Amino acid sequence: MEADLAIKYPLGSRPHVHYLPHDIFVSYIVSLIGAFTTVELLHRRVSGAGWRSWVQLAASAVSFGLVAIWCMHFVGNRAIRLGDGEEEIQLYYDSAFTAISAILPIVVILLGFSIADRFYKSSRGSTTRYMALTVCGVCAGAAVTGMHYLGNQGTTNYRLIPTWPFVIGASLIAVGACCISLGLFFHWSGHWMNNIWRRLVVACFLAVAVSGMHWTAAAGTTYELIGYHKGPGRARAVNLIIALCLSVGACGACFALGFLKQRHRRQLRDRAQQVVLAVATFDKEGRLLVDQGGLLPCQTITTRFHQRTFDEEFNTSHSVFQWLFRVSRHWSGIVDLIPSMRDHLQATGYLQSQSASANESRASFGSEDNSGYSVIFRELFCVTALDLARSLHTRLQDLGYLYEEVLTTGTASNNIIWKDTARNKNIIAADAAISHKDAMRNSVFFGRGQLLILTRKIDTEESNRLQNIGYRFANLDQVGENLASSLQVSRDDLGGLVARLQLFCGREAWVPANGTYLAAFVLQPLPVMKGLNVIVSKSTPDRLPMVKLDSQELSQQHLDFLATLHGLTLDDCLVRIVQESSSLTNGDIWLETFRNKIHELLNELPESALRRSTFSAQQLDITNGVTGKNQKIRATAFAFCGIKEVYHQSLASPSLTCVPLSFFQTFLRSYPGCPDHAILAQKNYREFSNLFVPSSNDVKASSGSSRGAWHSFWRPNKSLSLSETSLNPDSSSEKGLVSVAPLSRMESANNVAHPFGGIMVSQDVVINADKKSSCQIELKSLGLRTEAGVADREQQTMADILMSITTSFRDPHNMVPREGRW
Repeated sequence: MEADLAIKYPLGSRPHVHYLPHDIFVSYIVSLIGAFTTVELLHRRVSGAGWRSWVQLAASAVSFGLVAIWCMHFVGNRAIRLGDGEEEIQLYYDSAFTAISAILPIVVILLGFSIADRFYKSSRGSTTRYMALTVCGVCAGAAVTGMHYLGNQGTTNYRLIPTWPFVIGASLIAVGACCISLGLFFHWSGHWMNNIWRRLVVACFLAVAVSGMHWTAAAGTTYELIGYHKGPGRARAVNLIIALCLSVGACGACFALGFLKQRHRRQLRDRAQQVVLAVATFDKEGRLLVDQGGLLPCQTITTRFHQRTFDEEFNTSHSVFQWLFRVSRHWSGIVDLIPSMRDHLQATGYLQSQSASANESRASFGSEDNSGYSVIFRELFCVTALDLARSLHTRLQDLGYLYEEVLTTGTASNNIIWKDTARNKNIIAADAAISHKDAMRNSVFFGRGQLLILTRKIDTEESNRLQNIGYRFANLDQVGENLASSLQVSRDDLGGLVARLQLFCGREAWVPANGTYLAAFVLQPLPVMKGLNVIVSKSTPDRLPMVKLDSQELSQQHLDFLATLHGLTLDDCLVRIVQESSSLTNGDIWLETFRNKIHELLNELPESALRRSTFSAQQLDITNGVTGKNQKIRATAFAFCGIKEVYHQSLASPSLTCVPLSFFQTFLRSYPGCPDHAILAQKNYREFSNLFVPSSNDVKASSGSSRGAWHSFWRPNKSLSLSETSLNPDSSSEKGLVSVAPLSRMESANNVAHPFGGIMVSQDVVINADKKSSCQIELKSLGLRTEAGVADREQQTMADILMSITTSFRDPHNMVPREGRW
């Protein structure tokens, strides 16, 4: 047989070459599988410098270098048929060269991906970005070309002679196709347009780069026979089997990535039906901070908010939301209590250990009493906020303020009520797809999820820091579809939300200038006795509609005139001003100014109820609480107080809105520097510092003997856990009186940050010196005196005083103006 082969194919001869089309197609499919796996891994890779990021980057390099290039090479070479197909003269490979050719492309591609990740994503300069992208494409093309020719050098029975024009052409094909594919990938990723079809296009270009280079180089290669293969013919199939196994593994990885993607979508869909806390961060250019998937940083607070009654709603009028709103404006008053909150939630089973998933650790609660469920939800909010701050690598105090609305999510897939106009009845459909135009027009959506948003605006230094740890800033048109899909809301609703969030970030606390103001306090009663709303402007819902009457305090003559208007409606005040002006010889410029300011106030609040509102001559100080410690500003206000009819719920102007009275009072207690912040912090300390109360069994066990009890009091057992000890933090006014064991970490932090709630122990020594004899003294009192007291209550807000004035106008016996401060 060998003699026949030697005669037919002598050494040094060049057998003719032909190709098997089906093997060529299979080799392209193998390359496509590896390329698609690479693109999927790059797409789902987390940014940053952590080990997980590098592992994902290395996995991408292995997928492309080992599967898309190496496997394609040896599967493709199976399509090359030399001579008449005799096994002894086909291509066989050396194991050493084969192993080296598998490692080389992985190393080169990892280098190219690292350069693109380091310079392309983190640099804003176009030159640097294009250079990084070019280097990455050149490295990928060089890996394809280098692996091909290095693998050919491992051929044992042939000497492969390349043709240089074909080498150059194959290299250009590899580099050009890699640059185009990677450029498309990074461009689409930067604009959050990288859906599966676009990623498939990128993978096809990468497969074209590998296959195009391979077959171009093969067409320019001459095979010169240098020996005959001796041994079983199945040895040639070893590389093929390895390549096919790797390809099947890559297919499994693709299926796994698809499964994880579907799971992530399901989690987003479920999250849209839960109570979620998100962070909306804007840079100076107005762009929104998102993660690599184009979503807001967010975490689930709880699966649902427990409603105590059927008609209870978690909205801005709810006392729990108002507490959250105030706490977010003074994180320093609660941050030291969060460790104890986390321990309490874990002990009660509402929060799993920190190793559990955040989405799975927040449980719903529905069996607590009215006070217990409120405490649990507030603890979950604070713990979730701290976890978000840690994910952003920032302090909780810098996380932002809570937005002034509770947003409804999940409306895109919830139950829909269709109105049948023909039969005048409602039809309920669950998760129905709206295709009919009439159904779309008459549909009413009901959302089941709720979204709380902490928002802030950052400077350039902070935005650069966030981008360095893997987050990105994007315009709404880039990430709008992803955000709307994750929240399950319409695209238009999302656009309006982002616009309102930007305005909220730009709103600054209003500090009144010196002078006298004229305000309007008009209430809107809700049907079925559900409370009262205050009519305010949409742009400034945190303050009453008001105009500046005078830049200085009014004279006594003007104050006396305003006293004559006390109890009159706005229309009657205008009539009285006209009468007063006509009675004067030369008129009064101030009266004309006062009348013009009333008309300006009517333009500010164009409601007919304002004309029927009653004027109060009580002078209110509007600087206390607004300016904090700055008491140099002296600004006062007079107000028209009125209540709108309950059956007129619509507003006269689209620029107006209604804010719950309780929430408006919360606004007035949330200004920077407001003294109520410290009072709220003291209340929170008293409420949350005693979360761990020892059980009766623990108390009996700890008091087995009187000596043991006293010993445990003076020398607490250090082995007791935080939930077992009953000692409260020491905040006494005298230190060093007794020797106690060091407090735990949580107790020490609370003791430093919150010196409230303790009993003040002092010693009074009164010494009376006799005038006649300076050397004699009398000790009137010597001993210990204890005082137990509480902190000052929260101050009355302007809304509180105006509410009392409004109700007093309905009492005919209480019409005397009085001085007031808030």
